[in-house]
Amino acid sequence: MTGVALLGAGFMARIHADAYAGVPDQAQVRVVCANDGAEAIAERLGAEVTTDWREAIAVPGVEAVDVCLPTPLHRAVAERAFELGLHVLVEKPVALTLEDADAIGAAAAAAGRVLMVGHVLRYFPEVVELRRLIGSGELGRPLAVTALRLSPPPDWNRWMLDPAQSGGTLVDLMIHDFDICAAILGAPRRVRAVSTAGGRHVRAIVEHEAGDATVEGSHAMPPSFPFTAGLRVLCEGGVLDHRFEAGAGDEVAGDTASGLSIHPAGGERRSFVAAGEPWAAEIEHFLDCVAGGAEPRDGSFAQARAALAVALAARRSIESEEIVAV
Repeated sequence: MTGVALLGAGFMARIHADAYAGVPDQAQVRVVCANDGAEAIAERLGAEVTTDWREAIAVPGVEAVDVCLPTPLHRAVAERAFELGLHVLVEKPVALTLEDADAIGAAAAAAGRVLMVGHVLRYFPEVVELRRLIGSGELGRPLAVTALRLSPPPDWNRWMLDPAQSGGTLVDLMIHDFDICAAILGAPRRVRAVSTAGGRHVRAIVEHEAGDATVEGSHAMPPSFPFTAGLRVLCEGGVLDHRFEAGAGDEVAGDTASGLSIHPAGGERRSFVAAGEPWAAEIEHFLDCVAGGAEPRDGSFAQARAALAVALAARRSIESEEIVAV
């Protein structure tokens, strides 16, 4: 069983806490760290409470750190955790700059410990099935991807509304889609992006080694607009279409609808709908990697760094009004 320090008590930390509660044979959260809200999570998990992350990761029995703190803290926390010989799961984005990302990656490599980044879209059952179908060759080679992720402003905390701390629409929101497009089409090469609404609505075309991806992301939707995401893959022999919608004003909670439609060129449409909690699957994989000393299959540092590089290149493209190399 892996002892965990859970850093944070916000929306994402609560989801992670639910996942740990579901795997009592694999993990025990020993301490929860936050300035506010840690007590309720800790009581449910039988954990200690602290407001000092340095104190939290030094609690006896802690072997892994789950970082659900504001992105500017990721580097300092991860580097210290690796110095202590701990494993780290850090929420996406891994960092706000490639310099900080590389420092985290180097610290993990030097410590010989597991580093996993929470790119949870890879663990949605419909996306897992979509990638399986592509890998099977049933619909032939993927040719192009279209992705969208539309949301009202992220007003559930103050730091998320500050692009200097969160990375804004490109680095915090669209990084999900930059990551999954690379998983489908291979390494990204160049990007052209434009924005409106003060940079809160972005459209990007990313050239990959196996085709182009068109990505639209927005934090400019009105409060009544439901969080909406989509992933459509045009293949040689058909189309795969994943759609997700959550209740208005709430990114992933509340009433949700998610499904995958398969449209073979020479056959009937069929649907795939699966139960399963993606964050639970993600955390179970992290714990399996910790137990076995293995590199994460999905959510590896290399994958997270590549997605961050696309987001930052898209920002440079907006500023320069030019096509930019990733």
